[in-house]
Amino acid sequence: MDVVKFIGKYLNIPVGPLCYNTDKVLTTVLDKENVEGFASILLRLAEKSGVTMSLEEKLLSYQWLEHLAVYINQAVTNPTFAKNFLQGINSTLRNSSYLTGNYLTITDIAAYHALYPLVERLTISEQESLLHVCRWSKHIQSKPKARGSRSPIQFNTLVLTVLAPAVH
Repeated sequence: MDVVKFIGKYLNIPVGPLCYNTDKVLTTVLDKENVEGFASILLRLAEKSGVTMSLEEKLLSYQWLEHLAVYINQAVTNPTFAKNFLQGINSTLRNSSYLTGNYLTITDIAAYHALYPLVERLTISEQESLLHVCRWSKHIQSKPKARGSRSPIQFNTLVLTVLAPAVH
């Protein structure tokens, strides 16, 4: 719910009355229409703000946002699951700068905020083993508007200093 509120603030779009319905699905009302589901709400907010996405970007965004919605709570409460969850994301980021390609999207910003509790508690050796997730996080948090009020995570590994020394 907090991620949706942040994205609404980031896009300067009201998110409406957020609540969970009887099926425990995040719900809101946008333009007098009931919108259900984390991914659907975020993509509708992006659309309302004028963000344009190709069909492929929309589908990838929906896939990533649903993936986060399904697994993030388990990852936050189960360290073993969190490690595997982050390794999967790390594999994806090995060949691209961001989750849906080579450009920062709402999906990346939402994912950054959802994953922040996991990434901030990584040890230095875990940061090095999840180099691509850390590089991605470092890029996103370098943009104050995208980071919001979150404190920047310190990435002090030698590998990150050599491979991602500058903020883009």
